[in-house]
Amino acid sequence: MDSAGSQPASPIPKPNRHCRRRFALAVLGAILLVIALILALPRRPGPPFAWLTQAEMARLTHPGPLTRLKEKVIILTLPIWMRYWNTQPQILVDSSLLTLSTAAAEQTGLGTPVATNGNGMRAWVLPPTELEALRQRLNVVPGAASESRLRIHAISGMGIQAFTGGTTSVAGTNAPVGLTIHLVPKFLSSSIALTYAATSTEVGALSGQPVAFRTNLAVACRVLLPNAGALVIGSPGDASGKFHLLIITPIAVDAQGNPIKP
Repeated sequence: MDSAGSQPASPIPKPNRHCRRRFALAVLGAILLVIALILALPRRPGPPFAWLTQAEMARLTHPGPLTRLKEKVIILTLPIWMRYWNTQPQILVDSSLLTLSTAAAEQTGLGTPVATNGNGMRAWVLPPTELEALRQRLNVVPGAASESRLRIHAISGMGIQAFTGGTTSVAGTNAPVGLTIHLVPKFLSSSIALTYAATSTEVGALSGQPVAFRTNLAVACRVLLPNAGALVIGSPGDASGKFHLLIITPIAVDAQGNPIKP
């Protein structure tokens, strides 16, 4: 028999679900704040144009674990981010790949390139007026033909990749054949800082040789462009006398799709 002074045992306290929920929301909010600050940080000043090193290209085309984690968090919390994204500049990046005959390549009127790498790839930076003049010349020059085109809708500060083409099997291996692009744009007032890599491949064979993959153009660079201007990349001519010209045009737009003017 229990003694008269005994007391009932106190119930075991249950975890406070509200406290855990508040803690989870606080952690999530801190992560989102850090990501927003990273996206808003200004870039360190650098040269207006530079070819990427092998290590820099690897980071662009194969993002590290922190970059992948950031992208996963943003995707999972997309409803929370929508209001933020709607206030950020968006960037349309148009990439047009053309093939030129030797005679057409001599009539582009591009002048002296701003840079040439060890593989003979050349780069030009054009303001909008010179870009329009180049397009008009290419429209009438015999021997200039459009090969492929990609238009990418990107968010300032966010990396993205895209591909146009197909896949084919050569020697039992399936591989993409076409134009592959990796880029990270950043809107800076009246300019756009662009980290960009592109590879163009095709399947072909020389007379009497087996079918094989061929890389027509491979480039990776960092450039500061005027809004609605262009980066033009030209490849050296191949054995058949064919040249490739890649025209990259970024345009900053607002949430309604209207071009942002300086």
